[in-house]
Amino acid sequence: MKYISFLPKSYLSWFIGTMANIPLPQPFSGWLVGWFVNAYKIDPSMATRPMRDFRSIGEFFTRDLKPHLRPIAEGVVCPVDGTLRAAVDLSSGGEVTQVKGKTFTVSALLGNDPFVSRFAQGQLWNYYLSPQDAHHIFSPVDGKIVRTVHIPGKLWPVNDWALASVDGLFCVNERVVTFIESAQGLVAVVMVGATNVGRIALAYDTLETNTAPWVRHAQRSIEHSNPIAVSRGEKLGTFKMGSSVLVVFEKRPADVSQAKPLEKVTYGRPLA
Repeated sequence: MKYISFLPKSYLSWFIGTMANIPLPQPFSGWLVGWFVNAYKIDPSMATRPMRDFRSIGEFFTRDLKPHLRPIAEGVVCPVDGTLRAAVDLSSGGEVTQVKGKTFTVSALLGNDPFVSRFAQGQLWNYYLSPQDAHHIFSPVDGKIVRTVHIPGKLWPVNDWALASVDGLFCVNERVVTFIESAQGLVAVVMVGATNVGRIALAYDTLETNTAPWVRHAQRSIEHSNPIAVSRGEKLGTFKMGSSVLVVFEKRPADVSQAKPLEKVTYGRPLA
């Protein structure tokens, strides 16, 4: 894994994402999608479309799930299908442990946005999405989207090796932050890019990342002068491959002692 340091990860991710989304005719698409389903032990019957309808791995990767399989609970809900890595109350200036010996700050995670000060006494929930998971990100709360921030960066993996090897991994990689004003206070949903995550696409805006890796972008903030209403369980965006989502809450919505790290979770269920 250490040799990935020498690879042009943005270009590699763009290329793999492009190849994964090339539509193929049957029976080739069926063979390829079938191989992917078997390799990652995915239940294709959960998708809204039959497996034979998908023309590429990329198309299957971003499949929608049948709504009745993900009922939306009351209160604050889980934003993804994935694995809960950590849930922490914020303290010590917003410093969060990445792994033993490595930390990052909420300020750096959010690109030093002016909203950072509002999270000083809040919580952070960290989720990992594997190739097995559906790759949409959903709002954990009812509220209004007031700002979107795109923070360009690297595309390191977000696996255990990278967590232990890359300082401030979640603050180094490219990310898109959606700020939502809600009855639970301000909520920041952070979509973190990773190797082979060629693009992050938003459902409520035209922003899509890494469409041309040879073009360099500065950090930019999109102010939604007419805030965008969003309901809990409503889609915010999509990963064009797997990655991580971190959610930062102004108010503490749940008892983190009840959270179970490494537990598989599904979107729409209660947060903890």
